[in-house]
Order: sequence, then structure tokens, then C-alpha cells
Amino acid sequence: MLDRSFVDTDAYLESVFNISIAKMVEKRGWDYFRGKETQVLTGLDLSKAPVVATGGGIVLAEENRAWIKASGYPVWLHADAQTLISRIRADALIALHRPDLTTQSLEMETRELLDVRTPLYRELGCITINTADHSPQEAAGEIIRRLDHERL
Repeated sequence: MLDRSFVDTDAYLESVFNISIAKMVEKRGWDYFRGKETQVLTGLDLSKAPVVATGGGIVLAEENRAWIKASGYPVWLHADAQTLISRIRADALIALHRPDLTTQSLEMETRELLDVRTPLYRELGCITINTADHSPQEAAGEIIRRLDHERL
């Protein structure tokens, strides 16, 4: 809708290192993955102003938050825990790409992750869209409307 290229940092990371995130974490651990995640993010070519999608945990590193804030218009697509849990359970492909983050139940893990990550996203001062209240098309339209307003 913006007539720009699109980069998903998780997919890009998997293609660069030729391994799924789940396997990378299994073999090398979370710290290794988070380091590679930062390497991929901060190495992106932004000369053509692409739309960049990041994994939800990318905000955990202060370096990543600073890069995101300095590099464009952050947009935080969020939803309540129950909506996220329902979506995760409904998507059979998630298990292939999303490693368990803890040994807790999906419900506890999701709620705890939201408790940690929500303030970090708010710190970015970004455009926020509650995806529980918007279809993907509606969310995209709202993002474009807000970006146009931000640039005035």
C-alpha cells in the first residue's frame, strides 16, 4: 500500500544464516540469536525506505530500540494476551518458526512477555494499532493515515 519494499527481519535472519530461529536457539541459545537479530536489524539497507517487520522480542535490546527510533516511524501492532494466544494456537506454522521462550504454558509465557515488552514499545513513542480491533486491511489503512499525519 505504501509502494515500498518489505523486509521481515525474522525471515531475513533465517535466510542469511540458513537456519530457522527455532533451530538457532536450540543449537546456540537465546543470547546468540538475539545478537544475530541485532546484527541483521542494524545492517539493513534503508536507502529505499523499506517497511521493516521485526520479531516481537527485538525491543529487548536497548541498541535495537535506539536504532528503530532513529531509523523511521515505528508502528506497534499489538493485541491483548487472549487474542495473541488464540492466533498462535490457530497457526500451525508457528511451531516451526517460533521457539518456546520459557518452560511455562503459552498463556503464562504470553502474559509475562507482554508485561516486559509493552513498556519497551511504549518507550519508542510509536504509532500503536490494536490489531484485536482491526482487520489487517483496516490496520494498514490506519497506519497510512497516521503516517501521513506524522509527516505534515
